[in-house]
Amino acid sequence: MKNIKKILSLVSILFFVQSTFAATWSVVNTWATSSTGSTSTSLEVPSAPRLVSKTATWVTLEWDKVAAAAAYIVNYWKVSVAKSTDPNEQYTDETDQITQTGTTITPLDPNTKYYFSIVAVDKEGNESNTFSSELWDVMTDALGVVSSTWATLTWATATWSLSLNTIDIIDNKTLSLTFSVPLSSDPVQVKITKTSNNADVPSTVTLDTAAPNKAIVKIESVLDISSSYSLSVIAAKDTAGNTIKDGVDGIKEFTTPATMALSPDLNSASWATSTWELAVKPTEIKSGPAENLIIVTALILSFWLVFFYRRKLIK
Repeated sequence: MKNIKKILSLVSILFFVQSTFAATWSVVNTWATSSTGSTSTSLEVPSAPRLVSKTATWVTLEWDKVAAAAAYIVNYWKVSVAKSTDPNEQYTDETDQITQTGTTITPLDPNTKYYFSIVAVDKEGNESNTFSSELWDVMTDALGVVSSTWATLTWATATWSLSLNTIDIIDNKTLSLTFSVPLSSDPVQVKITKTSNNADVPSTVTLDTAAPNKAIVKIESVLDISSSYSLSVIAAKDTAGNTIKDGVDGIKEFTTPATMALSPDLNSASWATSTWELAVKPTEIKSGPAENLIIVTALILSFWLVFFYRRKLIK
């Protein structure tokens, strides 16, 4: 009888624990759901992006700041997702994450209509559940046409600052830098440092004539494969005369891949020859009368020693 009572008591305790756990999990799950819902709501972008300026190959957009957003992604394509009757229609292209409330998108096709929408991203990397309203019918200029939009708008009214957005590795001697806004004609200066030994990597910078918000960096030597580097923009100025700020706006790290394209500046045959010469140079053997005499003397001495010891062993 005592055992039956103990078993009943144990079953009651287990049932109580299970009920308490289920109730607690229900409360936690409900809180998590409501919390997630409020987070996604706070990331909603309230309005469509606005056109600031455009040319034949690029457009510059700006948008309203979202309080909970740490970054933004611009989605775009030549077909409107908002106007489409196809429920599976998607934007084909998107930018990297942008920390400013504006950016220049390039390259685009000339004389082509584009559609743009914004997604906000929080510091944990969560994106808003929906796109912003769509900016419709942005027609890029025909080649050779100066847009009236560009002529009438001033960069002084922009709500973001000049910053370095991305670094693209073109080949083992060339980098492409993309900035948040078009650059002025003033020289751009950068400093590149190899992370492993903190060695400076000399380079020169020129503006990219095909894209106003880009600059091309030429490395004097070559970039090493599978290596990390840090690039700091020392001097850069946008078309409104604003200079790049010190700190995160002008500093980015990048890592080279295991294989890189060979720069056109390097002739493959001469590059291979110079590499071979470097490899064999430490083991080159000098030749001349003095060196030849030393070699002959060494050979005669060797033969004499062999002959002497053979006679000694025979005796």
